[in-house]
Amino acid sequence: MMNGLLAFSGVNTKIRAMQKNFISEEGFREIVSLPDVPAIINYLRRYPCYRAEFERMGEAELHRGNVEFLLGNSVYEDYAKIYHFCNEDQKKFLREYARRYAIKYLKTCLSYAFIGKTPNPNVYLYRWFYDKYTPLDMDALFHSTTVESTLEALKGTEYYPVLSKVHENPEAQLFDYETALDMYHFRTMWNNRKKLFSKEGCEVIASGFGTKFDLLNIWYIHRARQNFHMSEADTYALTIPILYKLSSQNIREMVEAETEEAFRTALDKTFYGRRYTEFGPQNLGDLYEYVGRHVLEVEARKYPNSIAVMYRYLYVKEVQDAALTAAIECVRYGLSPDEAMENLSAMVRGI
Repeated sequence: MMNGLLAFSGVNTKIRAMQKNFISEEGFREIVSLPDVPAIINYLRRYPCYRAEFERMGEAELHRGNVEFLLGNSVYEDYAKIYHFCNEDQKKFLREYARRYAIKYLKTCLSYAFIGKTPNPNVYLYRWFYDKYTPLDMDALFHSTTVESTLEALKGTEYYPVLSKVHENPEAQLFDYETALDMYHFRTMWNNRKKLFSKEGCEVIASGFGTKFDLLNIWYIHRARQNFHMSEADTYALTIPILYKLSSQNIREMVEAETEEAFRTALDKTFYGRRYTEFGPQNLGDLYEYVGRHVLEVEARKYPNSIAVMYRYLYVKEVQDAALTAAIECVRYGLSPDEAMENLSAMVRGI
């Protein structure tokens, strides 16, 4: 216990200071009550992490599109600050976690490669991060306007064999490449947890990622069966082959549900259906956002001197910046504060 306390005292102190940049649920209500995007930017300047980002551009450049990229950069800046305060064992988690960010950029590049274009040049705001914390050649990927050239730019990285296998199928679509990347990240983090992390760290990964796998499986199955009317066999092929609180029977009953009502009945039998009764098939995205954050908050309280605190901070910060992007859109399109908060509820509830 004392070793854990000493090992995490520095990084935990830093994270506690950084948490002052978290925006409360009431703060988000104030934001969506503002008249326009410039007013939101002025509001966010009260938070040091966002004020520093907005200083990167002149006032005339601070429009919605650029602000979204600046918000993204604030996540990477926070990652770097935490990394700086970590010892070598703690950095193992952050290096594994950085795969999430590398895959995010790869998905962006692939989406543009599929249409023969290059991404928004604003991605170069992140070059310092990708050069230092990932194995990606950002320039080569940025200029790759075909899937083949994207693969060429990935040679020598862990992602090349993953995507090359997908590319063997001449009918592979963007969704197939994105799914392969996600599955690779999930399996790698899950399979590496015992050899990289302490007993407490393993429990945190099992809880955080296990919950994520379960909720994604619920979401995938519902979309496949109820929205796209895919066959049972094709739906099973989409699921993540790692179960945490879900049972194989839960999976089978959701896949075999022919109607929305039958799916709801199957969902209600799961741990998540019983534990989070306010959620249903109509708001599975909200379930994913809320439960994912709630589980990490529980783990951070249970294991305050573990990777749970870092994991929880980075996850909440990413969700917060996504909520800010959504809030800006709500104001831009003239939604009332109540309508906007309804859209943001799962992301900002209880912050």
